[in-house]
Amino acid sequence: MAPYLFLCLFLFFPHLYASFSSSESHSCSSLIQFKDSFSITKDASWYFDYITGLKSYPKTNSWKEGTDCCSWDGVTCDHLNAHVIALDLSCSWLYGTFPSNTTLFLLPHLQKLNLAYNHFNSSKIPSEFGRFTSLFYLNLSNTWFSEVPSQVSHLSKLVSLDLSSRIDYSGQVTIDKHALEGLVHNLTEVRHLFLDGINMTSVNAHVFMNLSSSLRSLSLAFCDLQGKFPKNIFDLQNLNLLNLRYNQLSGQIPRSLGNLLQLTHLHLSGNQLSGQIPLSILNLTQLEYLEISENSLEGSIPDEAYICHLAILVNSPNF
Repeated sequence: MAPYLFLCLFLFFPHLYASFSSSESHSCSSLIQFKDSFSITKDASWYFDYITGLKSYPKTNSWKEGTDCCSWDGVTCDHLNAHVIALDLSCSWLYGTFPSNTTLFLLPHLQKLNLAYNHFNSSKIPSEFGRFTSLFYLNLSNTWFSEVPSQVSHLSKLVSLDLSSRIDYSGQVTIDKHALEGLVHNLTEVRHLFLDGINMTSVNAHVFMNLSSSLRSLSLAFCDLQGKFPKNIFDLQNLNLLNLRYNQLSGQIPRSLGNLLQLTHLHLSGNQLSGQIPLSILNLTQLEYLEISENSLEGSIPDEAYICHLAILVNSPNF
C-alpha cells in the first residue's frame, strides 16, 4: 500500500519527486566528500580489532558515486524524504585530521552518529557538532580526538553520549570545566553518559551533582577526578552502571549507596576511599559486579552479599 501511495504522489505532484531526488543527491554528495577527507587505513581501527577479537573493515567501500546512498553500508535514510538520519562509520579505517568545515555538517537531520574506533589524529572535535540539534545518539569513543568543545552541550536531545578514550590514551582528551558544566546542565534527556579517559584534573567532581535523574549509565573511569566523593551521585536511583575506577576520589562510600536499587555494575577501584563499606550495600539485590579494590577501605563485604551471580573484586593489600 505504501509504495503505491508514494507512486501516486509522485505522478500527481511531480515537484515532490524533484525535491526528493534533489535531497537524496545532495546527501550522497556530502557523504562522498566527507569520506574523501580521510585516508582509508587499516591501522586506524586496530584498537577495535585488538580488544574485541573481531575484524574491522572500511564500510565506505560500498560508497559509489551515482548509486543510491540510502543503500550504502552504514547509512540510514528517512525513506519519506531521503534525509540521512543515521550514520554508522564505526571501525571503518578512517584516518586523518577532522576538518572543521566537513560536509558532514550538511546533514542536519542526523539523529544517530557513530564514528567510534577511527583515528582523527588528535584534532579537536569541531564546535560545529553543536549544529546536530536532532541527534539523540552520538558515539565518538576511541577516535583520538584531543578536545571536547562546549558546543556539545547544545545537543539537548541526546539520550546516549560516548566520548570515552583508550585507557593508555587517557589524559590526552581535555574538556573545559565550563563545557562540562553546560553538558551536565543541558543534557536533561541523557540516559547513557560515557566520558572515560577525559582529563578532568581541573574539574570539581561535584559538577556531577546536577545530572539527569533519568540516567542509567555513568562512566567516568581514568578521568583524574579529585576531591571528596560526590555523594549526590547516589541520588540517581535509576542507575544500572556506575564506573568511577582509577580517579583520585577520597572520603567514605556513603550509606546512600543503598538507594541505587537498580544497580547491576559498580566500579570504584583505584581511588583513595576509606572507612567502612556501608551495610546498605545489602539493598543492592540486582548487583552483578562489584569492584572496590585498591582503596583504603576497612572491614569486609557482608556474607549476605555473596550471592551466586555477584562477582566481587576486593583483593588489595590496602583492603
